[in-house]
Amino acid sequence: MNDTSSTPPAKHSSLWIDLGPVMAYVITFNLARRIYPEIALYIGAAVFAIAVIIAVIYSKIKFNKVSAMLWVTAIIVIGSTAITIGFQNKTVFYMKPTAINILFGVMILGSLAMGKNVFKLMMGEVYTLPDSAWRTLAWRWGFFFLCLAGLNEYIWRNYSEAFWSNFKLAGMLPITLVFTMLNLPLLMKHMPPEPQDPPKNP
Repeated sequence: MNDTSSTPPAKHSSLWIDLGPVMAYVITFNLARRIYPEIALYIGAAVFAIAVIIAVIYSKIKFNKVSAMLWVTAIIVIGSTAITIGFQNKTVFYMKPTAINILFGVMILGSLAMGKNVFKLMMGEVYTLPDSAWRTLAWRWGFFFLCLAGLNEYIWRNYSEAFWSNFKLAGMLPITLVFTMLNLPLLMKHMPPEPQDPPKNP
């Protein structure tokens, strides 16, 4: 996934858990590169890692749990940031979204190949859908994650550091939102109707 910004549709209350760290990175990077352009990415990466840690803590306090996707993302973000700063190697940070998206894509598609559905396990508390709809969504999101991985590789290898950094918010997020909207008809078709309140006696 593109860090935490490309997480599949979830409850509105968890939106900032996914989006907050990315926004923190982009804002910090753009502010830092005006003063310290050579180390702006390192400063942004450090803030990104801190923001992800805060997101994990907030999720635990707010929902009394941390999703598997957030745990995996946090581990990769913190690990890649430590390597990036410790070894002064920006390539590791550039490839972080690639690694995250490949991991989720392979995990989802691999589970389907084995007759399971990891995507349903991750998102089952958000939606109530028949297994056929969960399989369709899993296939779609699995390939979407792999496409995001390929897109990230293309962007960082062919464009500037500033373009790649801003594309995380100005490009990856809109792409993910559009993809989410394209899946809404499937969700609306299969979601059970909300229970109606019983009529009140006059």
